[in-house]
Amino acid sequence: MWQGREIILCTLALLAGNLLGDALSLPPLVYLLLSVVFALVAWRRPQLLWILACLLWLGAAGVQAGRMPRPGPPPALTLWAAGCKASFSAWLETLLPAGEEQAILRALAIGDRSGLSRELRAAWRDSGAMHLLALSGLHVGLLYALLHRLLSLLGGSRPARLLRSVVVLGLLWTYALITGLSASIARAVLMITFYEISAYVSGSRDGLSALAGSAFLLILFDPESPRDIGFQLSYTAVLSILLLHPRLKRLLHTRSRLLTRVWELLSVSLCCQATCGLLAWFYFGNFPAYFLLTTLLAIPLTTLVMYTILAASASAAVSSAVPGSAFSAATTAASSAASSLAPFLDRLSDLSIQALTWLLQILNTIIHLIASL
Repeated sequence: MWQGREIILCTLALLAGNLLGDALSLPPLVYLLLSVVFALVAWRRPQLLWILACLLWLGAAGVQAGRMPRPGPPPALTLWAAGCKASFSAWLETLLPAGEEQAILRALAIGDRSGLSRELRAAWRDSGAMHLLALSGLHVGLLYALLHRLLSLLGGSRPARLLRSVVVLGLLWTYALITGLSASIARAVLMITFYEISAYVSGSRDGLSALAGSAFLLILFDPESPRDIGFQLSYTAVLSILLLHPRLKRLLHTRSRLLTRVWELLSVSLCCQATCGLLAWFYFGNFPAYFLLTTLLAIPLTTLVMYTILAASASAAVSSAVPGSAFSAATTAASSAASSLAPFLDRLSDLSIQALTWLLQILNTIIHLIASL
């Protein structure tokens, strides 16, 4: 059975072939024939070296073949996911009145930034918090952590853990679909999928293997993905957290849980900026000077906002599904019970939406203050 080292090496070989095919620009048939030759050698002599050579030339063939024109409409799944995102965005508009709070709500929930004004975009960009409005691994990670906590009640037996993984992955891929199956969300959910599967394949969850496995699959099916800036930012951020964060975390020894939590936030931010910050400066010529302040203030508040969005959406959906006016005096006992719950559900929905509005206003104020420094 392959371990993490073999998976990482295979991913690197495929990526090297991808870059080689981009540099040499030979016909894809040449690369494909070389990959077939080494595949036959690997079949006769199953050694890692021949497998890596096969993947090297397969990556070169893939990037050339992927650049051939492909006529025809987009895949049906992509169109359906885009329709889900548009429908969910329209439903989110009914929760809050038009304005900055509604625009931030749609951006944080499903990555729809069409409602952001130029001034609002500039404030979030200058504060170093623009990545919070772009659906990314942060959103998926928060949802993943929440689902794991909620489903921890199932217990620690193997069937319970398997059921928990199936439910978590099903809900995460559902979230990816209703957010339009964006590349950043699909990458993050794919990473977590490999992370969960690794617990049953190798006996323990391996972050590096999950990272390499998801990258391998993406490069295999989309050879142009390594040239995407989002791909580079996502994988360098996670790689820096996996490699650097444990070392930074050990630099501070304290009994204070608050200081420990603050240092964890700051060390994660430092790890990300060590790679993503440099890439952002290289591509966009912009580096957030106050990213540590944004980490301490905006990210914890954004986490609270994300959980409040989930609570407000759930309560509003349940409240709309059980309207009191839909029941008459001649209904059954079950219908009468549901009708009696309608006022409570309406009140719960109103309170959660008010809390969400209040938190979004505070978050927006903090972002404007940091951007004005």
